[in-house]
Amino acid sequence: MRLAFGILDLSARLLFALGVGCLLLGGYLSWQTLSFARDAERTTGEVVGYHETRDGDDTRYRPRIRFRTANGDIITISGQLAAGSKRFAEGTQVPVVYKAAKPTEARVALFTDNWLGACIAAVIGLVGIAGGFLVRRGVRREVAEFRP
Repeated sequence: MRLAFGILDLSARLLFALGVGCLLLGGYLSWQTLSFARDAERTTGEVVGYHETRDGDDTRYRPRIRFRTANGDIITISGQLAAGSKRFAEGTQVPVVYKAAKPTEARVALFTDNWLGACIAAVIGLVGIAGGFLVRRGVRREVAEFRP
């Protein structure tokens, strides 16, 4: 029985560590997005096509977006999020943020493209920490009741 409690305690610690790691990842991704957006220019781009990637039977579509910078340069980028279907119809207008010094470093300025990863990592982190805490508390309670 002692071995079982030890294994459960170890799993609780690992779950807690996973939660902390995911929270740190979520914080890092949020910081990256905020740092990029802080001094970025905003404009509207147009979806001009898709870049397809195939992995076996799985096909992923990454939008190709063309936009005009404040200097008048026309830039075409690939969106940062690939999906299993075409998210936008060709010709759709989408918000874009880009660095004035390097306009080829641009991002689609939508929630899913910038914040989805950080939010998912944060939720997994919170669930991991809560799960680790609850399992550890349960193990400690059972160990206290098990002792003669």
